[in-house]
Amino acid sequence: MRKTISKKRNAIVIGVIAAIFIVFLSNLFNIQIFESNEQKNAAAVSVNVPVNALRGEIFDCNGYPLAYNKQVNTIVFNYLTFPSGSDPQGRNQVIHALIKLFDKYKIEWNDALPIKYKKGKLIFDSKKENEVSYLKSSAFLHLNYYADVDDCFYALVSRYELEDYSVKDARDIASVYYSMRKNGFNSSTPYVFASDVSDEVVAAVMENSDIFKGVVSQVTAEREYSDGTIAPHIIGIVGAISSEEYEQKKESGYTKNDVIGKSGVEYTMEEYLRGTSGIKNITVDSAGKMTETYIEEPIAGDAIILTIDKDIQKVAQDALEKLIKAQQSKRAVTSGAVVVMKTSDNSILASASYPSYDLSTYYENATELNADKAKPLWNRALRSTYTPGSTIKPAVAMAGLEEKIINSETLVKCTGRYTHYEDYQPGCTDVHGNQDVINAIFNSCNIFFYETSRLLGIEKLNDYFAMFGLGQKTGVELTENEGMVDSVSLRTSKGEIWTPGLTIQAGIGHGDNQFTPIQLCSYVSTIANNGVRYNAHFIKSVMSYDYSETKLETETQILSKADFKSSNWKLVQKGMLLVGTKSYADFSAVPVNVAAKTGTTTIEKIINGRKTETYNGLIMTYAPYENPEIAIAVVIEGAGSGGSTAPVASAIMEYYFETHEKGETTQKEGSLLK
Repeated sequence: MRKTISKKRNAIVIGVIAAIFIVFLSNLFNIQIFESNEQKNAAAVSVNVPVNALRGEIFDCNGYPLAYNKQVNTIVFNYLTFPSGSDPQGRNQVIHALIKLFDKYKIEWNDALPIKYKKGKLIFDSKKENEVSYLKSSAFLHLNYYADVDDCFYALVSRYELEDYSVKDARDIASVYYSMRKNGFNSSTPYVFASDVSDEVVAAVMENSDIFKGVVSQVTAEREYSDGTIAPHIIGIVGAISSEEYEQKKESGYTKNDVIGKSGVEYTMEEYLRGTSGIKNITVDSAGKMTETYIEEPIAGDAIILTIDKDIQKVAQDALEKLIKAQQSKRAVTSGAVVVMKTSDNSILASASYPSYDLSTYYENATELNADKAKPLWNRALRSTYTPGSTIKPAVAMAGLEEKIINSETLVKCTGRYTHYEDYQPGCTDVHGNQDVINAIFNSCNIFFYETSRLLGIEKLNDYFAMFGLGQKTGVELTENEGMVDSVSLRTSKGEIWTPGLTIQAGIGHGDNQFTPIQLCSYVSTIANNGVRYNAHFIKSVMSYDYSETKLETETQILSKADFKSSNWKLVQKGMLLVGTKSYADFSAVPVNVAAKTGTTTIEKIINGRKTETYNGLIMTYAPYENPEIAIAVVIEGAGSGGSTAPVASAIMEYYFETHEKGETTQKEGSLLK
């Protein structure tokens, strides 16, 4: 019995032990297999990140690339594999090693910290006052506004545990942290350490991935220019999105690493050029293996086709610069502008401003360019206003003819002085004798236009100026100045009283009349078109990045139509023909008849610290006289006279008509197929 019980007990014990063993094995299997898989899955990290689209490119009217994309290597920090914030020394080692590598190859990295290390000392960057304020602010270091550079530096050292590094190395590492923080480095926003990196450096980073943990190379696109000196004020610049721009644009999908148009066409056509960002899924497993998959492919931005003709633009720029430099030794000539339009639709073939700059070196020279008193970044063709002088006289003549104040037989005797008023008797440049309207335009006789303006009155004068678009925007896509027309209301707003003398001064283009070069070009184009005024424009069309689809085509718009008598147009145009063919404004080298009107205005400038009186020169022209094709306006500050500006317009016309006569319309290498 006892043996039986003993056997039963042994069997039970063995069974219990076996059961326990089975449970143990089961748990072990579960831990090793199922829980291991769960842990592996838990270790895998997956995020969706935005992918910037290629920026659209910019071409001239013949398809020649002006601003295009260049593929470059970019070194970035990938948040998923870069040492975490809980491992500051690991981060510091990676950043320090990367900076040393770039210093070895003498390649710049994105160093934005507003603290400089010069000659063994730390100083604030005087050109980055806003950044210094941000560094001290509650958004970053939480320091008082009066904190000095040492306070800021040691706060950075403490925050990022940089005590073991030299002052220079600590400052450099802190600079990377500064940008990482400011740009919002996170799982969906990688940090761009450097752009346009050589293949040699990329290879060094990739070959030492154990040292440069989380540092990866990406191929991105940067702006490149066929010639950065061609139409820089029109094309404009691109740059990193600012904090203010980001706040305004983030709802539209912009990130802190984006590039955005800052000026010119790059700015005004941003919605087309930017394209549509894509979405990429990045997964990193527990072993550190990273896989990338597109959820949405990015769509490249659209191509912008300008009305600008690259070759005419070059001729215009060169002619303007040549004349200004040639006259600088004689007069206080410093700057100027020229605009060239097709009279058939006011599309702009060229628009130049001098002094100018080079888009391809803008960021290298930005500090000097912004500080330059000559303002090379300023677009004088669209944004500077000038007293028009005698270029206003064709409009005054047309007003007098249409209002029947004068006719083809009206004669006004010029004795050199206007004597209608006893207390105000302005003069003329010469004694012209009896003048009809044609010769009054040709001789630019002030006396004729004083009298015509007096009889018209300022309100009528301004009505006609408006018909020519003077003191109004031209409709161009870029930022332009509206200009200003002198008037009773304007003077009243300034606390002044309108006098008859102001009316007759307005009739010769003086007083407070202020117009832009592009307005003057639109004005003379309207004369060439017998009163039809089109909208000026720089954009010819917008096409998809691969040129397969036209997204936008600029339509010719008539802004106004002055339905004046044909005989009156002929009288005004004949006067301008005499200026273009018989006056000292020399167009003899142009193979067609040119119509023109010059203007000269007195201005005061500060030269070498002294107030100096000088003269602006203006000319507006169109050609051929019989069948107009192009209109040109030139303004040169300090030129001395309107006639002295004629060589600029003449050089452009020579090139234009010689090229057209030869039929040079063949497609050139590197351009879009038409």
